[in-house]
Amino acid sequence: MESSIPLHLTAERTRAKGVGDEYTPPYPSYSVRFAEGVSSLVCAFFGVQSRQPLSMEARDASAGMWELCGQEDGPISREYAVHTDERGFDNRVIIAYWDDASTYGRWFGKHRDELIGAGLEVEHHGRWIEAVTPEASGFETLYSSNTFPEGAARVATGGYSGEIQEHGYWGSMRDRLPISQTEALDPTGTPFVAENVPESSVPGNPKNSENSKIVRVEPHENLAIIRSGQDWSLCEAAERASYFGEVEPRLKAGMDFLTSDGASIGCHANRYMTSSDGEGRLLEQSFGLSFWHSLADMEKWAESHPTHVAIFRAAMKFLQTNAGAKLRLSHEVAVVPRNRQYYEYNNCHPTTGMLGASRTVAINTA
Repeated sequence: MESSIPLHLTAERTRAKGVGDEYTPPYPSYSVRFAEGVSSLVCAFFGVQSRQPLSMEARDASAGMWELCGQEDGPISREYAVHTDERGFDNRVIIAYWDDASTYGRWFGKHRDELIGAGLEVEHHGRWIEAVTPEASGFETLYSSNTFPEGAARVATGGYSGEIQEHGYWGSMRDRLPISQTEALDPTGTPFVAENVPESSVPGNPKNSENSKIVRVEPHENLAIIRSGQDWSLCEAAERASYFGEVEPRLKAGMDFLTSDGASIGCHANRYMTSSDGEGRLLEQSFGLSFWHSLADMEKWAESHPTHVAIFRAAMKFLQTNAGAKLRLSHEVAVVPRNRQYYEYNNCHPTTGMLGASRTVAINTA
């Protein structure tokens, strides 16, 4: 048994853990290990959208984004996912990871304009860039298996930890964050939408258009983001029937609540996505991606909200019924400073991603 927090990020605690040193979790789980020299990660989401079905212009834009990711200094890992949002728009998203912020900065400086469509007439689709650069101390992972790399695990050159202690109890998510050893991680400030962003914000290439459809969201301090996934590709027929009969309907209900009504409990935005091979073929993997006002808001939903309680109970019943279940679960959480977040949108509907964050602010301050 070892700690989720690697030795080089261990500090003298000034904030207590949720359990004592004698605690033993009820089942094995693992974290991933990044190289000691990795001080920060980059998780970027490059999206396109259009009314159903996804327009050819959107498809071409996404293909262009994918090609840019293959250029010099591009991401170590990239993958596709798709979803239909609450307004009935089809969305295709590229999820990209770097383990070095400087490399990402060089790449993004070269390609930001092409990614967001600056200077183009973007009429029949929308584009967005959502990127967070958490410090290594503000990032944690949890995996039910140490045999499949999913999400951030694809850039973790240190592989998997041994079985970790910090899981299986409420509050374990916070305990896995190295920064939580000394910091409360409270949010400060409120997000707002900045209108009429210059068509090019790359130094040395100034353009400005009063009619630009590009807008940027200015974030707040200590936003929390979670990606939580499930992979049923190895499940046999009985286990699939159990998962889709008992667990997935409750999972979808929880995701639908966060998407449509999550603002009432501090969730700025949520997407329930299915992984794709990029050619329109869906994979047997899905994940929720949520942006939250604070880690505390996320914890409160997980511990006590009826939608998540239903998910938790269904999952526990599933694991008890399916001994040796082959369903693989993955989870990554980041708490991110304000100056390490970037949200930009071109011709997107007003509740796309963090564009809808003002709804959360309005509800929480009413």
